[in-house]
Amino acid sequence: MRIIAINLLLILTAALFAQPGKSRGPGGQYTDRMEMMRVWKMTEYLELNEEQAEKLFPSMRNHQSEMRKIMAKEKELYIPFYEKAKKNKNLTKIEVDNLLKDLAKLNNERAKLQIDFVKKSGSFLDPFQQVKLLRFEPHMKEQAQKKMKEAYMRPIPKGKKNLKRKR
Repeated sequence: MRIIAINLLLILTAALFAQPGKSRGPGGQYTDRMEMMRVWKMTEYLELNEEQAEKLFPSMRNHQSEMRKIMAKEKELYIPFYEKAKKNKNLTKIEVDNLLKDLAKLNNERAKLQIDFVKKSGSFLDPFQQVKLLRFEPHMKEQAQKKMKEAYMRPIPKGKKNLKRKR
């Protein structure tokens, strides 16, 4: 009986340690996997050779770091407005106009960074690949939305294959 209890305890302990790890910030433990899939899809979409990939992905990581800084600035702009909303305080037109002006500046900064990144990639990507690089993010979003729609659509009843699906 004691041996069975010890074996059961060992099995339960092993099962607990076999569980996935805790999440690490936004995106959790799957962030690395998502990044690997993104790199794989980008390599496939842009039809990169090994030499191009070795040059593109380090520069892309730097570009993403700069973009995250802009996103953080944008997030900071909203903090005073959220605090006022929590306290049920009114916003003035001037405050909103200033927010819109600051957001426009950040959007311009983001667009400039994107264009500079694509221009720099011209040293190792051909022009068609550069255009595809600009189109990659929207393409990935479209593909994800398409797969989600397909996954969540109701199956068509047998014998009614010519009817359109309700959305």
